Amino acid sequence: MKIAPWIALALAFGAVLVLAWTGLPGGASPADPAPGADALTGATTVLDGEDFVTLDAAAREIVIHCGTSMRPAAERIARYFQQRHNIAVRFNFGGSSELLAGIELGRIGDLYICHDPYADRIDEKGLLARAATVGYLEPVIIVPPGNPGAIAGLADLARPGLKVGLPDARFATAGRLIQQALGEMGIEPDVRANLRLETRGHNDMALALTSGHIDVGMAWNFIAFYYAGRLEQVPAGVAFPETRVTVCLLTSAQDVEAAELFMAMAQSPQGVAVFEEMGYRRSTPAHLGGHVHGEHCQH
Repeated sequence: MKIAPWIALALAFGAVLVLAWTGLPGGASPADPAPGADALTGATTVLDGEDFVTLDAAAREIVIHCGTSMRPAAERIARYFQQRHNIAVRFNFGGSSELLAGIELGRIGDLYICHDPYADRIDEKGLLARAATVGYLEPVIIVPPGNPGAIAGLADLARPGLKVGLPDARFATAGRLIQQALGEMGIEPDVRANLRLETRGHNDMALALTSGHIDVGMAWNFIAFYYAGRLEQVPAGVAFPETRVTVCLLTSAQDVEAAELFMAMAQSPQGVAVFEEMGYRRSTPAHLGGHVHGEHCQH
């Protein structure tokens, strides 16, 4: 028996969602590879206040498409959300660009947690109800504890003899930002001469550094929190374009009320504090407070 293409797509998309079930509340996901994962499940008082509306919501759930770079903070907030509201959270993790394609094709899910430029992209496709900024990503230099190479900024990556790792600009937003900065500084050829590794994932970069495969790497800022004690963060010393972390309410949301409750928690001062605490902040702090971009994410 032949299955209509749209049915097959929905079944496949649903299978991904089932495999991404996090089992909240509880311990860290088995997929969490970093030694800092315990910090995600440890007790914290940042969301222990009585500021959020309690809702009798047995047997309800929301589906959240979440970029892997935002996973640590999103999972922590989801644990509090589920405990407070008795609403299950089903995550679908992946790259922000791949998730966007899946949302466009499947029209399934309540929320989408992504980084720039994907909130704008989903708005352009008519799939966004509203969005709020909850944190920031920024490329940073990562080095072994104690910074044995005395790396002080991006220019040092051109120093002869260094083994350098960079995000792959073909796939990673951070990679494109770094490539642009190196080009503007006129040192891209020298840095590429030192290049030993290009990765799509920031966790891979951290593992390469901690294993000694590279001397210095670059990754999103949250990695330093995730690998606390095993690597250190060094500011790049350049002003990268702003990269926001955004929670998007989708037009495909099946339980808008529950999705709005999650957004309210994520964009509250306490929720924003979780993102900041876990490294999703700019070198030059900006006022956040869950700034809402408008009904259709006007940027």
